[in-house]
Amino acid sequence: MKSIQKFKKVLERYPQSPQAYKATFTLGRMYHRLAQSTGNRSDSRTAREYYNRLLNQYDKGRLSDDAQFYLGELYARRKENSLARQAFQKVLTHYPEGDHVALARKRLRTLPEEKNAGRQASRNSKSNLKKTTINNLSFSRMGNHSKIVLSSSGPLDFTEKHLQDPSRVYFDFNDSRWAEPIPEDIPVNDGLVSKIRLNGEKGQTRLVLDLETHQKLRIQTRKRERELVIELIPFAKPVAVKTKAKAAAPKVKQVQAAATPPKATMVSKDKQVVVIDAGHGGKDDGAHGAHGVLEKTINLKVSKRVAEILKTRYKYHVILTRVDDTFLELRERGEIANKNGADLFVSIHANAAPRKSAEGIETYYLGTGSTEQALATAARENGELVGSVADDEVQEILASLISTTKINDSSRLAATVQRRLFKTLSKKYNGLVNLGVKEGPFFVLHDTNMPSILVEVGFVTNNREERRLKNQKYQYWLAESIAQGIHDFLKQKAPSI
Repeated sequence: MKSIQKFKKVLERYPQSPQAYKATFTLGRMYHRLAQSTGNRSDSRTAREYYNRLLNQYDKGRLSDDAQFYLGELYARRKENSLARQAFQKVLTHYPEGDHVALARKRLRTLPEEKNAGRQASRNSKSNLKKTTINNLSFSRMGNHSKIVLSSSGPLDFTEKHLQDPSRVYFDFNDSRWAEPIPEDIPVNDGLVSKIRLNGEKGQTRLVLDLETHQKLRIQTRKRERELVIELIPFAKPVAVKTKAKAAAPKVKQVQAAATPPKATMVSKDKQVVVIDAGHGGKDDGAHGAHGVLEKTINLKVSKRVAEILKTRYKYHVILTRVDDTFLELRERGEIANKNGADLFVSIHANAAPRKSAEGIETYYLGTGSTEQALATAARENGELVGSVADDEVQEILASLISTTKINDSSRLAATVQRRLFKTLSKKYNGLVNLGVKEGPFFVLHDTNMPSILVEVGFVTNNREERRLKNQKYQYWLAESIAQGIHDFLKQKAPSI
């Protein structure tokens, strides 16, 4: 209670500060835990008030999906399952990129029906009871296209129609019904979809996507036994890159989109395909430098320049997993490479360490992680995904991959890129530290089907390297070295033993 009073003073004295947002959430959690310990309903009610205050009075932040999820837990504890279901569903629809999506989906599957649901069910016709139930809806953005996933109790049969003025597409589901309660309309505003509407009136089961764009979209649907995936993919021409890159002239123009955005279909294989992955992005800043440098920003700038050089000078087909400050799940990054039949996958990151003196460049390929430092780097880049997979499962996956051709080729690719990086940069910058090639259990490399590496271009936590990483000329030579290393590997590539 003493701690609670201190957090309340933060709200009273600094109501408009970022700390007030955090204090509101913390107060909700503290009262929530009190309610769990004491069973006091007033504590539970106060926790709900603080969670709702955070959701209603503040803009969306990294704690908003947490508050929404814990609201559902409070309702579930009181066996108010209808309200709990609504709260968990909002995690999926309002915060599709939040870290509580998987938990909310699991809770929706395991949540029991309301005790009085039998009465309501008896009012339904026998045919209605046999209908497939659409339980969950989640929305996400992957690359340049939007994805909606519907989970259901069985296969979904539907018809699809497109309408203009205003532009929209809708899906009518046959012999199906929305799970109760039907979620409210979902604002999206991602550049393609402005809003998702669910219609459940008069027995109709309809999903409507209000579109923001007037350009033509390809609507791609994939049906599984208990899931329907709807993807909206714009027909957009690649952005032509006119900048001439010269090795002796590091001053190059900033390129807005140096490579073709990710597509859902296989690209033509008349050229070798290279996927460049700018690590982190969106709500995930990655590492923070002491003077304000964000890893996600460095990653994107270097990745765009690598893509530009590979495309214009070496004539490869290049795909960037992200061309702006967009959040992508780790699994989505490998999926982009696999769908496009990529020949190589290169993920670009900046490093961090508790010791400010830590410095140097290093390149990783997939493995168990031979040193504690390699494991620590992998843990930081993997983020919360590490905790979602059991250790024995990780080891089983890794063990099955170590002896494959992919690992051998990845090792050779890592060595080629690291050699180029150190050879080029050490001639131009004093004191550069070569940390070498290492293996590590990076999840972003796990799901790819092709040789894959992760390049750590320097430590943002080191003052000297942070200054260099901010410098456009240094970024250019990083990109130049990585691109040359990739080209050297593809030019020399031969079957591995």
